[in-house]
Amino acid sequence: MSARWIVALATAGGAALGAAAVPLAGLAGLVLPWEVAVPAGLAAGLLLGLVGALPTPGAGPLEPPAGRATAATSSTADLGALHFAVETTGRDPDRFEYRLRPRLCDLAVDRLWLTRGLDWRVEADRAAAREALGPNLRALLTAPPHSLRLTPRTLSDWLDELENL
Repeated sequence: MSARWIVALATAGGAALGAAAVPLAGLAGLVLPWEVAVPAGLAAGLLLGLVGALPTPGAGPLEPPAGRATAATSSTADLGALHFAVETTGRDPDRFEYRLRPRLCDLAVDRLWLTRGLDWRVEADRAAAREALGPNLRALLTAPPHSLRLTPRTLSDWLDELENL
């Protein structure tokens, strides 16, 4: 059914419901004028018809195509913007710990998976992943919260190791 038909039928249905509400309100002992009920039904039907006619996105494939990583499937798409975020967040330890560090850790885990096929979260792959990671990224992934020393140099080293991974 086309979108025009959906809107037209919903509007007509709303007007019919508005007209039917007047006698039903009279049976309940309420006074509902036609001049209020019919336009209200028209408006409600029109809104419902417009909502029903909106396009809905299809589900699409749940997994990315094999063999290629795109910006939509990989969180490593914009390391340049991450450089800027790291520089601005480096002055605020709490913001770094709760906003940027999880993002950096996710990037490291994603890059490790995409380049080496190692999953940091699986214990069997963790030993090989430790060898593949540089010392700074290893510390980023394993250090307890608020224990990392934040300097512009360490932040730059993390990003350099991410880019080289």
